[in-house]
Amino acid sequence: LDQGYLGTNPASATIRLDALDDDLLAAIASHPEVGAAEARRTLSGRIKAGPVEWRGLTLFVVRDFSNLRVSTLAPQQGAWPPATGEILIERDAVRVAHARIGDSLLLRINGGKEQALRFTGTVKDVGQAQARMENIVYGYITLDTLGQLVEAPYLDQLKLQVARNRFDEPHIRRVVDEVKALIEGRGKTVKRVDIPEPGAHPHSRIMGLLLLSMSSFGIFVLLLSSILVVNLLTSLMAAQVRQIGVMKALGGTRRQIASIYFGQALLLGVAAILASCPLGILGSRLLCRYLAVFLNFDITSFAVPIWVYLLVAAVGLVVPLLAAAWPVWKGTGIPVREALADYGVGPRAFGTGAFDRALAGIGGAARPLLLAIRNSFRRRTRLALTLVTLGAGGLFFMSALNVRASLINTLDRLFATKQFDLAVNLGAMQPFEKAARAARNTPGVQRVEGWVFAEASIASGEPRSGEGHATAETGGLHGGGGEKDAPRFSVVALPADTRMLKPDLAEGRALLPDDSEAVIVVNTALAASSKDKPLRAGDQVTLRMGSSTIAWRVVGIAQEPFSPPTGYIPLRFLEREGGHTGMANSLRLSLDQTDSASINRIRASLDRNLELEGVRAQSSSSKADSRFGFDQHMVMIYLFLIIMSCILAGVGGLGLMTTMSLNVLERRREMGVLRAIGAAPSMVQLIVVVEGAVIGLLSWFVAALLAWPVGRALGNLLVSLLFKNGLAFLFDPTGLWIWLAVSICLGAFASFVPAWRASRRPVREAIGYE
Repeated sequence: LDQGYLGTNPASATIRLDALDDDLLAAIASHPEVGAAEARRTLSGRIKAGPVEWRGLTLFVVRDFSNLRVSTLAPQQGAWPPATGEILIERDAVRVAHARIGDSLLLRINGGKEQALRFTGTVKDVGQAQARMENIVYGYITLDTLGQLVEAPYLDQLKLQVARNRFDEPHIRRVVDEVKALIEGRGKTVKRVDIPEPGAHPHSRIMGLLLLSMSSFGIFVLLLSSILVVNLLTSLMAAQVRQIGVMKALGGTRRQIASIYFGQALLLGVAAILASCPLGILGSRLLCRYLAVFLNFDITSFAVPIWVYLLVAAVGLVVPLLAAAWPVWKGTGIPVREALADYGVGPRAFGTGAFDRALAGIGGAARPLLLAIRNSFRRRTRLALTLVTLGAGGLFFMSALNVRASLINTLDRLFATKQFDLAVNLGAMQPFEKAARAARNTPGVQRVEGWVFAEASIASGEPRSGEGHATAETGGLHGGGGEKDAPRFSVVALPADTRMLKPDLAEGRALLPDDSEAVIVVNTALAASSKDKPLRAGDQVTLRMGSSTIAWRVVGIAQEPFSPPTGYIPLRFLEREGGHTGMANSLRLSLDQTDSASINRIRASLDRNLELEGVRAQSSSSKADSRFGFDQHMVMIYLFLIIMSCILAGVGGLGLMTTMSLNVLERRREMGVLRAIGAAPSMVQLIVVVEGAVIGLLSWFVAALLAWPVGRALGNLLVSLLFKNGLAFLFDPTGLWIWLAVSICLGAFASFVPAWRASRRPVREAIGYE
């Protein structure tokens, strides 16, 4: 993933400014610390192929496709480079656009008129988020084509790559500061600076954490699998006590006898290695291919380093030997006299405990079933190990369903705060009354509100908890600039009577209709981003917005999981201080109907009405579109947990099958006696099957007790590591009943074959078994 990303020569930083001319670009490129510099532009809009509904579009404008040196693109199919009037689409976005090479596509950029471009080829852009997950189309055009779209043909982004120390972030920041000073020295305004993590694909951290989680579960599965070895060899040693006594009587040493059983464990390990290597290679290739499609990168080689095979061999041989150490050492230490006198019943036989005697005292028609229950507790150590393996499968299965339900609940609560159905981005400030009139004339629109989005950064030396109060400096509250190196975030100015946002408050209060002072509600991400300590209700925080520095009083903390840092302020205050009375740069609309067809119809009608009012809509998105993107990001967590729980359940099922086979093998004589005194084969079979079902039921009970705390801890851990967010935990009772049925069925199935064999064995052979 990272190698493919580095192969594109990714930009060390992206600087957004008002405009970038050739002279300025040449001056930047000649800087001794700058290795390469290229001009680009990014615009938002919508795109449509034929009768397909409009899709969100991010359009990248490139000056010279044939001479890309920074954040390069790789041609895939069709034309390269695109000619004037043509558009290339990122390969993963083709399925979002529902287009084929050669189609004529309709585009609307920044609310302009519809323009047709010919789709002539596809490219690979490794650095972009997966288009299908974001439900957006990535398009690529030339500067000349941009002129055809009724856009001023200029570039406003600088893709910068440092000449040396490409992976040294402090060095990159120093170079960016020098370039920024150069730009501002020529009278240009720097609007924003983005510095990604050097040398790492945007999804590299998430992928690393996911693979680490998989490895951790793999180690856990390996430990549970070793329990099978412990059970097997413990039973084998118990069944061969007399043989061990005979070998010792003939002069065999403890070391010699132990080597026989260690050899058996070693053969188990060798067999496991031979079985796992081809399956592991096949599984890893399937996983790699899936992840490559999922994250839109290429697998250049399936070669596995030799150290991986050596590690597999070492683990495969050492784990069975370690698992066998205790039962073998214990079994071979028995004295000769005790070994030769063994008759299969230990000194702590069933029936000596109070629980055992209570079971034995119950009579009547239920005695055969009670016999099955008593049999389940005869080998307590074996039962405990079996419950661990089978219970772990159930525990993670229920935890997976709980995490899934919790993620859905968390997203439900997030989107419940958004009381609108359609968001329209106007791009620039527009008279709200015109936009509202266009919305009122659009059939299907119930209500419309005008919001103002701005950017801000936390100023250095911010006052906290009553440490003074700053006043607004001269200048507007919008525009470029910002605190040096301070991360920027969105500030949303809400109307006093807003019905479109009902924040889920963690503490404090929401904005009130009469709020007109410098008060702010911050979401949890913004509260946690403060350098000193998390913001709390009642604190003061100084924000830099454009050329203004203002101290705001935090009145509330809103829970917004999976959301970027955001603050909410009164629109009335912004209008008074910024001089933007009656203006808005974003609309929020509630609709009569929210199905896809209705939303598309309302969008088209709204666009026409906005044009009649002279208002340009840059882009729009429905709440359903946003929810789709979130849901797609959660799919990998769902699949990962379900697959791991199924693997754990498989290990538990094997453990139970091994336990039941050993139990039946040890009780051949007992079953022969039952047959001899009149028990039908079906009754013997029923006793064994019920014994397996009882063990399955016990494992379910153990898993059910732990499902709540483990599911909550596991979900919070995964979500915090992957997305740096918490989880609104919700227990899903469906998992309890599903796993109850699975546990009983698995127990019955695992004991069916041993039960069938036990019921068909002749009485003489069973009683004469040694």
